[in-house]
Amino acid sequence: MKKFVLQTAKRPTTARPRYVFCLLMISLISGCISHSHAERDPIDCSLPHVDQRLSQCKMVRRASEFSGCLSTADISEHSCLLMDADVSFCSANDSLPITAFFDQNQRTLDCAGGAIDHGWGRVSLPQGIATTQRTRMPAVRLINDQSLSDITVRNCTLRGTNHMGIEATRFFGGELGPDGKVGAGEALPVGHQKLRFENLVIEDTITGIYLGNYSHDVDIHQVSIDNTQRIAIYSEAGSHDVRIRQSLISNNQSREAIAIDSTYDSEVSDTLFVNNREGGINVYQNCGELKGIVCPVIRSTPPNNNRIIGNRFVNTGVSGVQIASRQGRRHRSGWCATLDGRSGKFTDTAEGNLVADNTFVCHEGTSLVIQDGPNTIRDNTVVARQRCVPYEVSTGGHGRSKRHLLDGLQLLNNRIDTARPPRLRNLSDEVTIRQ
Repeated sequence: MKKFVLQTAKRPTTARPRYVFCLLMISLISGCISHSHAERDPIDCSLPHVDQRLSQCKMVRRASEFSGCLSTADISEHSCLLMDADVSFCSANDSLPITAFFDQNQRTLDCAGGAIDHGWGRVSLPQGIATTQRTRMPAVRLINDQSLSDITVRNCTLRGTNHMGIEATRFFGGELGPDGKVGAGEALPVGHQKLRFENLVIEDTITGIYLGNYSHDVDIHQVSIDNTQRIAIYSEAGSHDVRIRQSLISNNQSREAIAIDSTYDSEVSDTLFVNNREGGINVYQNCGELKGIVCPVIRSTPPNNNRIIGNRFVNTGVSGVQIASRQGRRHRSGWCATLDGRSGKFTDTAEGNLVADNTFVCHEGTSLVIQDGPNTIRDNTVVARQRCVPYEVSTGGHGRSKRHLLDGLQLLNNRIDTARPPRLRNLSDEVTIRQ
């Protein structure tokens, strides 16, 4: 397997160019590609993957070195802290430039109100910070060539990483074969499980929390994520029993705040979304993108039976919630593994989802976009002003010939306060709209 080595860009931090971001995220988030990647040899996805990220750390320390608690006096430059033992910070005043690196089960990081801070500000690097702290590592990282269990991160501020806040990715190269498919009758792979992220503040990162393929039993509780450049929380294919509760997501910049990508039986509840320019929650089935550039995972688990309940969406830009948000998306040749690399329109699937008891307040975009059925949208309150459309029911990029995709969709008892009518396109006779 060809290994990609990322180096710190030698240019002002006020300009974070797209190609640098692509190099950083290409193996994690689809939709970003550059000429430099097109010139590289394809990855051999039949080969086993070995996580070598720790070898890129300039300084590696072990948690077991520190008896008692960890303080600012213990670490002065960026270090990867190998979590071979539980670690607590000494006080809320401690701010450390570390990456907590988990490679064992049953480990806990408790910052006691303190911070992991890599020093990247909202606009530029603060004056006087050491060059060794100009790192492109996450604040917390789970090893990606094995599945971990019983990992807890709590009472922390994770700030300014110029990467992710928490990177819990899982790489299945060599285990799913070169085509990325789970065989007929084969059990689903096991990703990271029993993860607890609670009482956290994540700010000024590229991505907030990234949950890798087939994550299971994940509790994200009372987490505030602010000013991410991309996605606040990304839940990858095959993940299930993911619970995002009593949290705050604000000022997300260039993609939806939460991506529920082929994640099923999960819940987002009692969470406030504010000023997320590109949308609040998108529920969709990724088509296995970037074929030949990263190892695809063909989505065998559509995002069904998820619950989005009791949330508030204020000024969410493009949309508050989208169900089957990639319906009818056109893909060029070689891009989509589900289409076997051929060009064409992808049919998204998201069924049995419940969107209930939410409040939407908007001045632009569309509060609710539903592009597949059967799903239930009930007891929501929508206050749509100015240019905002209260809701859309459509077949997305498909035409009228695909109207059967909406069969079984129900919009019931929603309270709509708007001067604009809803947008209704290609409805089937099996769609029920009753206010």
